[in-house]
Amino acid sequence: MVKAIIFDLDGTLLNREASLKLFLDDQFERFREYFTHVQKNDYINYFIALDEYGYVKKDRVYKALLDQLNIHFIEKDDLLRDFELNYPKFATGYPNVKDIISRLQNRGYKIGIITNGNVEHQSYIINVLGIEKYVLETLISEAIGYRKPEPEIFLMMCEKLGVRPRECMFVGDHPINDVEAANALGMETVFKDNHYFEVPDKRIMNYHIEDLTELFNIIDEETI
Repeated sequence: MVKAIIFDLDGTLLNREASLKLFLDDQFERFREYFTHVQKNDYINYFIALDEYGYVKKDRVYKALLDQLNIHFIEKDDLLRDFELNYPKFATGYPNVKDIISRLQNRGYKIGIITNGNVEHQSYIINVLGIEKYVLETLISEAIGYRKPEPEIFLMMCEKLGVRPRECMFVGDHPINDVEAANALGMETVFKDNHYFEVPDKRIMNYHIEDLTELFNIIDEETI
């Protein structure tokens, strides 16, 4: 029986592409004097392509962006600092994310978040999404020294929530870091498909969803 539902953050609760587009639009406008020969759409689209869904370090993204667009009068470190300071302000959740997390908590499920990344950054994003008060435990890789897909970070969450792995449902968008890693520990797995990563093998994936509201169908089906 599932007692806890654990979520990945980026690409699962956070609509990363929407958040990035809002931030990059704002960044372009604030630094427009350095981009006089660059179209805003090119700036945004090149960044998103180079970013590879968040799996390329931002210093490399900005270096490549400046090279690709022949931007010479501002340093990548200036844009990187701006990203680190301001990106979380534009955090945008998937539709109804706050309501969904609230409803799951009200149904008695223990809610957790496991995310790789910087503590200040990821904590700020969770706060902007407005879901912090519904989440019992949050584990951020920088704070604990383990990263998904390492099993330790999942087991640490189980310990903090007071549940066994087989009593957990893990919801994430990455086939390896989320689905495969959670399945290996005996967790029930839900793949949140954003049409970026390849769909995991059905042998390690219990459910395949595109919208977080589908979680209620899964839960209702399992409790009949």
